Amino acid sequence: MSFRSSLLNYFARRDRGWMLSLFAAVCLVYLPFLGNPFVFDDLPFLSNEASVSYAYSSSQFNLRWLPYASLGWTAAVFSDAVPHFFHLGNALLHAANAILLFYLLRLLLGAVLAGHEHSKTLVWGAWLGALAFALHPVAVYAVGYVIQRSILMATLFALLMQLAYLRGLLTGQKRWLVLAVLAYFLTGFSKEHSVLLPAVLGALTILLRDKNQASRTALWATWGAFATIGLLVVLRAKGVFGTPYEPMAAALFEQQGIVESTPMLHLLSVLTQAGLFFKYLLLWWLPIPAWMSVDMREPFISSIGEWRGWLGAVAFLAYGLVAVRWLLRGGTKGLIGFALLYPWLQFWLEFSSIRVQEPFVLYRSYLWLPGMMLFFSLMLAKLSSISQNNYKKPFGLSLSKAGSGKVAGGSTGSPRTVTVLTERFTRTLPGLVFIVLLLMPLAWNRLGTFSDNYRLWNDAALLLRSNSVSGADRIFYNRGQALAAEYKWEEAIADYKRTVALSPQLAPVRYALGMAYVNARHYHEAIEQFDAEIALKPDDARAYFGKALALTGLHEGGQALQQMRRGCELGSEAACMMAAWSKQKK
Repeated sequence: MSFRSSLLNYFARRDRGWMLSLFAAVCLVYLPFLGNPFVFDDLPFLSNEASVSYAYSSSQFNLRWLPYASLGWTAAVFSDAVPHFFHLGNALLHAANAILLFYLLRLLLGAVLAGHEHSKTLVWGAWLGALAFALHPVAVYAVGYVIQRSILMATLFALLMQLAYLRGLLTGQKRWLVLAVLAYFLTGFSKEHSVLLPAVLGALTILLRDKNQASRTALWATWGAFATIGLLVVLRAKGVFGTPYEPMAAALFEQQGIVESTPMLHLLSVLTQAGLFFKYLLLWWLPIPAWMSVDMREPFISSIGEWRGWLGAVAFLAYGLVAVRWLLRGGTKGLIGFALLYPWLQFWLEFSSIRVQEPFVLYRSYLWLPGMMLFFSLMLAKLSSISQNNYKKPFGLSLSKAGSGKVAGGSTGSPRTVTVLTERFTRTLPGLVFIVLLLMPLAWNRLGTFSDNYRLWNDAALLLRSNSVSGADRIFYNRGQALAAEYKWEEAIADYKRTVALSPQLAPVRYALGMAYVNARHYHEAIEQFDAEIALKPDDARAYFGKALALTGLHEGGQALQQMRRGCELGSEAACMMAAWSKQKK
C-alpha cells in the first residue's frame, strides 16, 4: 500500500462517524463562547505590534513562532478588534487534537492487545477517551485562552509525532519515523515545554518491544534526530530553564520571607512541583469547577526541612517506579503503566525552572492530559466481557505475522477474529458515555468565567485561602482593573488597596489606585498615591498628570498647572493638552 493510500486510510468512510462526533462535541462546547473577550496576556500581545511582527517575519528558529504567527495572520485577515476568529482557531485545533487522539488510542490499543486489535470494544474505548479529552473542563484553560495557541499546536504535533512513531514501529517503514521527527521539531518550536516528549516514545518502544518492526539503524537515526532537535530547543530556551525567569519572582520570594541562594531556591521549587503533580492528577479525575481558576496560588515550600516537600518528592518517585513496573509487564498492565508515565515523564521539565509566580497552571497540563485518557478506553474494555467471533472485513494494521510490516486491507485480508458487542458491553457503554458527557456542563461553567474579566478574576479570588497569600496581588489587581472598567470605583479601590498591601513597590498599582480615587472624588487619598508612585518612579509622566487631576478637583489650579507642565516635559500628551488649555483659558 502506498504512503498516500496508507495516510488516507485514517480518513476512510468507516471513520467519518467517529471524527464528526468528536468535532461536533467540541463545537457544542466552544461555539457558544466564541465572543468571550481577550483576557490577561492576550491583550498586550494583540494590542501592540507583537502579533503583526510575527505575521510578517520568518521563523529563524524562534520559539513559538508558528502559533504566534497564526495569531498574527488572523489579526491581519480578520482584525484584532473582535475575538471570535481567534477563539474559533483554538477550538478547531482542539477538535483536531481530539480526533488525532482517537486514532492514536485506537492504534495503540489494537497493537498492544493482540488478538483483540479489531474489537469494537477497543474502538469505542478509543472514541470514549478522545471524547473525554474533547469535553474536559481543564482543557478550557488552554482553548479559551487565546495566547495559549502555542500549547494547542504543541499538542497537535505531539499527537502526530506519537501516531507516526507508533506506525513506524509497527510497520518498519522509515517514512513514518521521518514524519515523527518532523512533528517533534514542530512541537518543540511551538512550545518548548514539550521537549521531553521523546521520553514518552521511549516508554512506547518498551511497551511494543515484541512488535517492533523498525530496524536498529532507523531507530538510531530517529533518536539521534530527536536528541539534536531537543538540544536546539533547550539552547533557544536559555534563560528559562534553570533560572527564576518569572518577572515577579523576586517580589514573591520577598512576600514569603524566603531569602536563599539560587541553587537552594531551585531545590525548593522542585519539592513544591513534585507535590503539585498530584494536584494535576486530582483535577483531571475530579474536575470540580470550584477547585479551578485561571490563577491558582499554591504554597511554595519555604524550607528544606518542610516535611510536605519531601513527602511530595518521595510520592512522585514512587509513582514513577510503580508505573515503570506496570509498563514492563506488557498487555493491559503495560497500557496502564504507559498511561501513568505519559504525564510523569513530561512533568520532569517542571523541575528545570524556579517556579513561584505561576507554580500551578492548568493550561500547561493540556499537553500532559491525552495519555491519561487511555484509562477511559481500558475501563470500557475491563467492564465489558469479550467474546470472539469471525468477522470477514479486515481493516487497520495486521499484527498477526511478526515482521511482515504489512498493512491489511481490501481484498488481501483473510477472515479475522474480532470482538463483538455483548449484552454486558451494551450496558456498560451508555453508562460511561453518560459519565463523560457530564464533563460538558463543567466545561461550560469554566468557559462562563472567561465571558468577562471580572468573572475570570473573581473566580480566582474566591479560591484564595486568604487575602495575604503570596501572589494574590496579581489577582486583586486584575479584578480591580475589571471593576474599574465597569466604573465601580469603590470596589476597585478595595482591590487596589489589597494589592498595595502585598506589593507596595509596584508603581502601576499606585497609579491605578490613584486614578480610582480621582474618579471616586477622594482627591486627598489620590494625591498620596501619586506621590508614592513618583517616589518609586520619578519619570512616570502619568503620575504627574493624575496628581494634576486630583489637585484640580481640590480647586488648586496653580499647583495643578505645575504638575501638568512636569508631566508634559516627561512626554504626556494629555498633560501637554491640559496645560495648553489652562494657559489659553487664563
